[in-house]
Formats: sequence, C-alpha cells, structure tokens
Amino acid sequence: MDVREPDSESARTILVVDDNQDICDFVRAALETGGYKVRTVADGADALALQRKSRAALLVTDIFMPGMEGFETIAHFKTEFPQTRIVVMSAGSIPSMKHDFLATAALLGVGATLRKPFTAGELLDAVRKVLGAPWPDAGLVAR
Repeated sequence: MDVREPDSESARTILVVDDNQDICDFVRAALETGGYKVRTVADGADALALQRKSRAALLVTDIFMPGMEGFETIAHFKTEFPQTRIVVMSAGSIPSMKHDFLATAALLGVGATLRKPFTAGELLDAVRKVLGAPWPDAGLVAR
C-alpha cells in the first residue's frame, strides 16, 4: 500500500477508465480544458497497471465495463492507492434492476458520483471539489 501524496506533476493528473471511447474522448477534452493532464484506459486492470507506473491524483471510473469493472477497480485503488481521490460516473442503474449503483459507489466513500449524461461543467465542478476537498474524501455527490 502506497500512502504517499501525489507529487507536483501527478497532482493535476487524472486517470479515466471507461470502455466507451466516446466517453473517454469527451472526459479528456473537458478535463484538458480545465488544465488537467489526462490518461485514459478501457478497464480497471489497465488502470491499476498504469497507476503503479505513474501516479495520478484522481481516478474517474465507470462502473459497468468488461474485465475488471468499476466496483472492483475502486476496491483495489482504495487498498493499494488510498491517497488517490475517486469520481464514479455511470448511468446509475440497469433497467431490469431497481438498484442505483451510483448510490452504492457513494457508500464506498468515493469523492463524487456523476450520472451519465453529464456536462463538461458538471465534470469539472466535481473534479475541482474532490481534488480541493480536505483529506479524506468529502463524500460529495454531484447532480
């Protein structure tokens, strides 16, 4: 477990995890407009591998993805990289189920949740609040 705070280079680096390339492109463009350095990957296993090589201050992850899905990714990050802040983005539910998965993510102590679709402004507001929040995560729920 690495409990170091991010260095100055990684403090503005955000790791985005989503298997939908259009979402990754949208989130990258919005965050780069906000002055952040962005890396994108398609699943949680790739996110962990990249985080082990080069730290990001913030993880923005989808919940439903092939391979290592969002909840498993969150659990690994909370164990291995507890200093990394987390924002979860998702449509929030599956039509055949009545459960709101964003509410579950909030219970796991992530910094913010965003319900898809969201605007670039909503994303930037959530990221700024989570990265500016005092440690530990403030439990912000956006939207």
